[in-house]
Amino acid sequence: MLAKAAAVAVTLIALIGQDTGVLRVRVTLIDATGATTPIPHVALLVSDNPATAEPHRVRTSNDGTVELKLKPGSYTVESDDPIGFGGKGYAWTEVVTITAGRDTVIDLTAKNADIGDAPTLPSRTSGATSADSATVLSRWRDSVVQIWTPTAHASGFLVDATGLIATNYRALGTATTVEVEITNGDNRYKVPGQVIASERLNGTAIVRINPSLSATMKAIDPGCGRHEWTPVNYQQTITTIDAPLLSDKDLTDGPVNRVTPQAIFADLRIEHGNAGGPAFAETGELVGISALDEDADGRRASEAWVVPLELACQTIASAVKSAAGTAPPASTRLPIDPTVKVTTLRDDNAARTQPPALSSSNFDITLLTSSLARQATSQNGPKSDFGNWSEYVRRAPPVIMIRVSPQFEESFWKLLARGAASTQGMALPPLKSFSSNFLRLQAYCGDTEVLPIHPFIIEHQMPEKAGAIREGLYVFDPALLNASCGTVRLAMYSEKEPQRADIRILDGKLFQQVANSLQ
Repeated sequence: MLAKAAAVAVTLIALIGQDTGVLRVRVTLIDATGATTPIPHVALLVSDNPATAEPHRVRTSNDGTVELKLKPGSYTVESDDPIGFGGKGYAWTEVVTITAGRDTVIDLTAKNADIGDAPTLPSRTSGATSADSATVLSRWRDSVVQIWTPTAHASGFLVDATGLIATNYRALGTATTVEVEITNGDNRYKVPGQVIASERLNGTAIVRINPSLSATMKAIDPGCGRHEWTPVNYQQTITTIDAPLLSDKDLTDGPVNRVTPQAIFADLRIEHGNAGGPAFAETGELVGISALDEDADGRRASEAWVVPLELACQTIASAVKSAAGTAPPASTRLPIDPTVKVTTLRDDNAARTQPPALSSSNFDITLLTSSLARQATSQNGPKSDFGNWSEYVRRAPPVIMIRVSPQFEESFWKLLARGAASTQGMALPPLKSFSSNFLRLQAYCGDTEVLPIHPFIIEHQMPEKAGAIREGLYVFDPALLNASCGTVRLAMYSEKEPQRADIRILDGKLFQQVANSLQ
């Protein structure tokens, strides 16, 4: 079985220099339909000839490739363990010569593999693995989408060409509008979505997008009209596709532990914010929607399960009726995150920069870059807590973040610290009440409104009757808020006065100075 693994690009640091060459390895096999399937998560050993050190162990990414920089010379590339695929076992041993300044590509396919019986799979963490579920990812990758709300991120998948997307109810909660991020090959865009059906009891939600956007996507047909469903039994393997934030779509698979009329429980390693993707049986047939029971910010251990297709179809039927005769959401393209990887950012600059701290009548305002936000997470105290968006902050590309925190009778940060202490059993005076929770933000470059990439809300759950405290964490393209604006106007609204703007006008040069740490 395929274990959950991040896409890996390995650089052999000790060997990097002017006299290196690049080795690219591609692993592909032909599935039962005759399609070429990239095989992810294949463990490979790379050693020099003659061997002078332990082999380097690397894994192929979701597109079946891995890239290394090596000194010129002879190398052996071999599979660490056999790969099971289509009822057969595949293993490879290839010798390759690396030349300085040149790219060398080797393809590991059935043609150069040692082929035998399908390997026995002793465990999920060691030994031989199965790559059969790679066909699921290859076939349905572009049908899986990311879903964003101000407080949550989830996976989803197209179930109908009219623009209906299924996801997990718990991932969206009470949201009525969302943003849907679609990736088709090299095409990536984000559009408005509307929640048109949501069932807490069966754990399914349906999001609608403009049908013109789904025309280039392939729907995963749930087959709701049929009378029999694919049985899922104890110890059978279930495979899910998820769409992690700021990362490639990936596979998660594991054995079924328990089946009830309401849920299929399986040993699935679904991360916080990734639930809502399609779940498939060993036959490749859709069996349900991945789900995760978790707290708001993903800090507690959670149990993964699958909403059975029989239940999901009830909500899909309701969504079809709701969509009939009503106008779909607009097909407007919304701002998206840059594609620059976190590893290329200048986080070292953040150590020498303090984020500007400002205030308005009702709010404290902090201007952050990705680097400054990551620096904050490594410090002690409530300012390090980005709540439900901590994972985004840790991996954020080069963006500007505006953090808007409500003011209270005592310092907001002191209030959070006191709340955190009380959850640890420390006897503290009652927390002071508040009534100016953050609601929303509008930003203007001069007189032109600038749409955020993400209008995040950070929720802090306070003890007893104190309720939740909400901050804003609005993410912007740094190219749109800078010195060329002249002035940047922030209009902030509170839950207490949702129609009254709290205005703060800033010099655009301040945003330019903040953005310099991204250069």
